[in-house]
Amino acid sequence: MKNGFLKTALTLLLLTVMTVTAALPAFALPINSDIADNYIYNYNMVPVQAPLAYKAIKVLGYEDLGLDRQFQPSDIFVRGEYLYIVDKGGNRVIVVDEDYQVVSVISELKNAPQLYAYIPGKTNADGSPYQDSEMLSHNRNTFYAPEGIYVDEDGLIYVADTQNRRIVMCDINGNVTGVVQGVKVDVINDYAFKPVKIVVDRTGSFLVIGYAVNRGLLEIDSDGTFRSFVGAPPVTYNAADWFWRVIATDEQKKQLVKYVPTEYSNINIDNRGFIYSTISTISGAELLSAIASDSVSGALAPVKKLSPAGSDVLRRTGKYPPVGDLTFFFNSSPQIVDVAVDDESGRYTIIDSRSGRFFTYDSDGNMLYMGGGSSTDQNGRFRTANSIALRGEHIIISDIGNKSITVYETTEYARLINAAVAANAAGHFEEAAEYWKEVTTFNSNMYIAYIGMGKAEMRQAMSSYDETRFDHYENALGYFSKAIEKDNYSKAYGELRKEELSKNFAFIFIGLIVLIVGIIVLVVVRKSLKKKKRGAK
Repeated sequence: MKNGFLKTALTLLLLTVMTVTAALPAFALPINSDIADNYIYNYNMVPVQAPLAYKAIKVLGYEDLGLDRQFQPSDIFVRGEYLYIVDKGGNRVIVVDEDYQVVSVISELKNAPQLYAYIPGKTNADGSPYQDSEMLSHNRNTFYAPEGIYVDEDGLIYVADTQNRRIVMCDINGNVTGVVQGVKVDVINDYAFKPVKIVVDRTGSFLVIGYAVNRGLLEIDSDGTFRSFVGAPPVTYNAADWFWRVIATDEQKKQLVKYVPTEYSNINIDNRGFIYSTISTISGAELLSAIASDSVSGALAPVKKLSPAGSDVLRRTGKYPPVGDLTFFFNSSPQIVDVAVDDESGRYTIIDSRSGRFFTYDSDGNMLYMGGGSSTDQNGRFRTANSIALRGEHIIISDIGNKSITVYETTEYARLINAAVAANAAGHFEEAAEYWKEVTTFNSNMYIAYIGMGKAEMRQAMSSYDETRFDHYENALGYFSKAIEKDNYSKAYGELRKEELSKNFAFIFIGLIVLIVGIIVLVVVRKSLKKKKRGAK
């Protein structure tokens, strides 16, 4: 009896250990191990060596830009031939050309209106409007710790002049054409408008990350009227917190942490008006749990793609979600602080300020490659990476910790992947398959390349009307098998079986007819023989 009990207990313990191990694949290898300087996650979510995708070609410090030590790049933006850098420490905007030479430094504004010193809704004891004395000491013709920037197609610059509590619109020479300040948000009492990041949509409305605002993005009309919140991240609770809240007394509930929605860390906008946003405050425990349960969404999604209505429409159909590194410890979890989008192909790149690595995904959420890393004294590595922008085959990253701008260039390996993704996005699947074949000569661990080739074979099979379609299905099965892609393998296998049945239908039909006729003849013969036997008797 005791032996049976012990066997049962040991079995249950073993099953529990196996279940927990399977549920935490992210601990297969710790991040920043010496597995490889560049890696990619295979189909089993294990990091494996990969070719170099980006190489650093230029690092710009304050001396290279002809600036002083106050230089602190807080945001960057690319439009046309220019790279725009917001210098929070120096209270200025630096504009550099395609050769990364400075063409303009906007440190003094011309014709800026008086700063708005009142806080909407807040009053003094006598009922008069409350006026912030600190704001009265600010200079209206200079920026004060600006943190965000956007530039429209006409070259008009929009700066989130954070500590001056305003959005400044100016040209490359600092001529001010408009200012939005003193924005009144009725649903937040005594709110002092402090824009941190900004984009402008097709209608001319501003979408702003406001300092200490956790209800979503502020949507503001061009005249400064607050319209609504967009894409508010939902509140999340874990199971333990929910349980204690259910059983706790009213007094105990007062002692519990008050949960509030998460704040966005950065935003970007693509050419179709979709807003890409990032959240950098997700804990390691929450992220690991979400990855293990395949529920990376809502407040647990480090990157989102918001529709004009505010819904998250980012595709996450890859093997694992777009969160950056999958291998990390609780105290070193990814801290995604910005995202850049390639409008042509839909691929996007996120930057992790904690590890200094950046990760590129296709529009379905498949990881394509990565680059960067954390260091205090190596070119191409970062101390506190905080903003990212794309310029053709260059990727540009600002590091507020090292006070520098780093420019990366794609390698032949990454350019082939980009070409495959772009061809696929344009519907040129056979062309994409050729690029994917070249990719596998660089990296045999690139499972999505095999999936891409397999899908191309499937499409060719479905559009063929001769015997070659069977070869295409067989090829697709081979590629999906290499990628360990069960769903598409099953589809290809099912289609092949249907085609084989269709091909041999005539033979099967004739065989069935012959079988039926044979059975009928046999029955007739047997009946005839039985009658003869009865007659003989």
